[in-house]
Amino acid sequence: MTQNVLAQSANDDVDVHQLHLPRTYLRYLPVMLDGARLMAADEHCAQFLSGDLNIDKSTQTHPVFRYQCRDPAGQTYRWHIDGQSLEVLDDTRAGGRISFDELAAEYEKAREQARQLAAERQAQIDALQLERQQVAAEREAERLAREQLAAEQQEQARRARLWQKCQTLLAEQTDDMIEREWLTLMQPEPEVSSGRVRFALDFNARNLNGQALKYRAFCDAKIEGEALTVEIHPRALAQAASDSGTEVD
Repeated sequence: MTQNVLAQSANDDVDVHQLHLPRTYLRYLPVMLDGARLMAADEHCAQFLSGDLNIDKSTQTHPVFRYQCRDPAGQTYRWHIDGQSLEVLDDTRAGGRISFDELAAEYEKAREQARQLAAERQAQIDALQLERQQVAAEREAERLAREQLAAEQQEQARRARLWQKCQTLLAEQTDDMIEREWLTLMQPEPEVSSGRVRFALDFNARNLNGQALKYRAFCDAKIEGEALTVEIHPRALAQAASDSGTEVD
């Protein structure tokens, strides 16, 4: 934005009655008004207050104007402006002065740096948030895995108890059989269906006439409890039912 555009945008912010010049400098009033409008248009100036002549730094051919503004925070500040170049006099800068266009460029550069810094901070926040979400997801996955493992271990322990009970109950129910021989010695993989766990155990025996008998016993337990029922069937019948996909009664 050029100085003329800046000044034009501040026409309504400066009243000529806010400007004060000695009589001998009145010919500089139009220039002084231009400087006042430039300062009023500066984004740091929330309210233009007044302007006068810096007598100590001025000469009849080279005036220096002094303006006062109130910033957005309500603080009053003062700038000295060269009456010929309409540049801000500032001893902290190289050459001791800076134009309003250069000031505007500085402001924009500062805003861009602030935007970049804000973007970097937001990126850091987003990365940290993502990292926290990933950590939370990993912890949740670990928790679920632990729960699943605990449930599996609990179920395996339950099945082991049921297997022991099945062996004990079947041994009691077949105690009077002759030459009983257990063929299923290790815990088999049970048949798990809705509402129950079922073990199958094979064993042999003989009847009173010495005839060989081949049996398959089924030991059932409901999932919600550990009460057992045992059924014993001829192994050939049980095998045929298994091959056909049906259960023996």
